[in-house]
Amino acid sequence: MGHRSFGTLMKSFVAIGATSALMLAGLAFVAVSPASAIAALTFGGATTAQAGATFSFTVTAAASGDNINVASTCPFTTGATSQTTNGSDVATFAGMSINVGSSCTLTATDTTGADNGAQGTEVFTVTPASASKLIFTTAPPANATLGVAMATFKVSVEDTYGNVITAGTGNNDSILISTSCTLTGTLTQNAVLGVATFTGIAVTVGTSCTLTATDTTGGDTGFTAASAVVNVATTTPSKVGFTTEPSATATAGTVLPSFAVSIEESNGIPITTGLGSTDVVALTSSCALTGTTTATALAGVATFNLVTIKTGATCSLIATDSTRPVATGTSTAIALLAGAATQVVFTTAPPTSVATASTVLTTFKASVEDVNDNVVTSGTGATDTIAITSPCTLGGTTTVGAVAGVATFSALTINVTGACVLTATDSARTLTAATATSTVGTPQAALVLATVKGTVGKGLNLATTGGTGTGALSYTVAAGSSAGCTVSGTSLSAKRAGTCLVTATKAGSTTYIAVSSVATKVTFVLPFKATRVAGAVTVGRTSTVTIVGSGFSGRPRIISNVAGVTARVTRDTGKTLTIIVTVRAGVKTGVHTFTVILANGKRTSVKFSLR
Repeated sequence: MGHRSFGTLMKSFVAIGATSALMLAGLAFVAVSPASAIAALTFGGATTAQAGATFSFTVTAAASGDNINVASTCPFTTGATSQTTNGSDVATFAGMSINVGSSCTLTATDTTGADNGAQGTEVFTVTPASASKLIFTTAPPANATLGVAMATFKVSVEDTYGNVITAGTGNNDSILISTSCTLTGTLTQNAVLGVATFTGIAVTVGTSCTLTATDTTGGDTGFTAASAVVNVATTTPSKVGFTTEPSATATAGTVLPSFAVSIEESNGIPITTGLGSTDVVALTSSCALTGTTTATALAGVATFNLVTIKTGATCSLIATDSTRPVATGTSTAIALLAGAATQVVFTTAPPTSVATASTVLTTFKASVEDVNDNVVTSGTGATDTIAITSPCTLGGTTTVGAVAGVATFSALTINVTGACVLTATDSARTLTAATATSTVGTPQAALVLATVKGTVGKGLNLATTGGTGTGALSYTVAAGSSAGCTVSGTSLSAKRAGTCLVTATKAGSTTYIAVSSVATKVTFVLPFKATRVAGAVTVGRTSTVTIVGSGFSGRPRIISNVAGVTARVTRDTGKTLTIIVTVRAGVKTGVHTFTVILANGKRTSVKFSLR
């Protein structure tokens, strides 16, 4: 377990002293022990380093002897990631290195004792090492068409660790593309932030081409990279088309009858052999599709026999060649019919908020739908009666008959304030119900319990700030109270010193929603009083005696009602005061009075015998 440094302990003593002073002044204050707060860890030292180079940094914690672990979003390559703080609360991490990364976040975590879980973060910048190679970071396409520009590809200038050279030497090198095939287009590009982008390059002669990237700039001359083989088509697929159309109507969730899509030349003839004849075709639609929506062409024809339309109305299917970029094909329209009714759904939701109770809600709609969320526009369920219920009191029209599967509510009211759950159910058959929440009324201003300090044995009159409107105030004592607390009306009392967790609630009205405060700690202390003096006080001597009572604090001042008697406090436990009393010779014996005076001026008296 780590040891608190002197500075940390002194901060705790200062915080405790400030807390006591605020309590004596009668201010509303709940003390929190500084020892319970976990201080954040802080970084020092290097904040940037070159890839592969070693660097050092420090982490400052709240105590010496704490174990500190560090981690990075860019993995450390060397160095120990766990160190112990020294006598100055500092852990030093030396010999660290990162090979790959740019903007990294370092995180330090304290795993020791009271500081367990304390963390701190630091942004750390890794700059690339010297340029040492070229890489195709976006490779040329595996397949190309003769005379047609290939998809854009990119070549990066990188260091030995794979970091792109984004600045300095190498970041704007000139990169040349060459091959045994014949190319057209711009074959030389200058890198931008270490990346050269090649667009519009086409193969005009050749069938199997490997592209070579060469750096032609200064000291980097000779860096090269080779691409994977690019296969160049000698016949050109141009588009896909529906050779067998899907059916004109379909039921949601039901498999469509088989249909077919062909890979075609520009003149519409299917490509039965060679490039394109075995391409993969994918289906998409404005409707939601399920089932098998991709198929591999056989002799240029992709057959689909397990496609289902889940949701939608009237839609077409779009066929796309996933293997190469050719024109898409669009089917004829399909009219979708809903399946059997299974649920009620709010297709236009009730308003989430309403200003005043008994106000007609803005129009909302509840629909009878199938399992795939399609509205049942005809047949069974399309004209069912929909009822709205709620734990809140409703008014107006609460039942409506559906038209083409949709029930429209335009005359419903909620007659109380608060968060009200509205439930829509089908009165004709058992379907899954729909729910939505409408909050009625205006939120009140935040309610705060203002009285947070009382005295044991005296009723504390509770008061609040905030809230809005004329709603009645009420108070409850929550579990977790430690002082034997009871509340009656607005009066809170405690049987012993400690805290009461009190929640204040202001009732709602037709305009405002009820509001409650957070559970607030109310601290009860023992009353300030002195009850007796233990020990003998003798004329002409200095004596040590004890004043017994409660509510003492801050080593109060002691005076006597008789001249020649002086007293000072040497120890204050809150319930006893140890005092040293000096009495001059000749002072009259008998019963006299000590007066105890706190720093805030409060005083209490107690009798003592002078012998």
